[in-house]
Amino acid sequence: MPNHEKNNTSHVPFIERGVIPVIILTLICAACVAILAVTATVTEDARAEQEQLMADANKRTLFPDADEYPEESITEAGKSFPANVSVDLSTDHPSVDQIFVVKQGGEVVGAIVRAASKGYAGKLPVTVGFDLEGVIVGIVPDASSETAGLGQNVALTPFTDQFKGRALSDPLDDIDMVSSATISSVSVINSVKAAAAAFSAFMQK
Repeated sequence: MPNHEKNNTSHVPFIERGVIPVIILTLICAACVAILAVTATVTEDARAEQEQLMADANKRTLFPDADEYPEESITEAGKSFPANVSVDLSTDHPSVDQIFVVKQGGEVVGAIVRAASKGYAGKLPVTVGFDLEGVIVGIVPDASSETAGLGQNVALTPFTDQFKGRALSDPLDDIDMVSSATISSVSVINSVKAAAAAFSAFMQK
């Protein structure tokens, strides 16, 4: 008889065994939520860090000897440059979304301007480096969204090296297009022209 009563007790549903199981389940759920939140935060931070490293790598590609690349406000472009003007580029130069001051040893030695025009698969951002005279020191297109083996080739040096040493006033009409990627090639050219126009505006060139 005692054994029978003992067996009945052992088969009482977990949810009916009082408040302790509820507390345990609540703690387990809370722990799971906390772990997921921490994981999401770490992942987001890692992604942001990776994007920042990529952005800094592009800047170093253009100005490897520089040691600072502070960002300049689009709405107050030029304040940190020798011309010391403040130009709002958001209206007249809407394709430009980023400007960086390039410094070496505390001195301003150039500017980095990013502009984006429509490519084959959407916006194709191009980061353009200028020295203080407005000469292009190099470009870095982000063609990751373009067609592999075709449009993505606009990011390769046979195409990008054609822009080095070009002046602000250069019409860029002798640039050789990437084979079978005319739309992507034209997009890069238009973005470089847009970056040059913005540079000219805030540098008063």
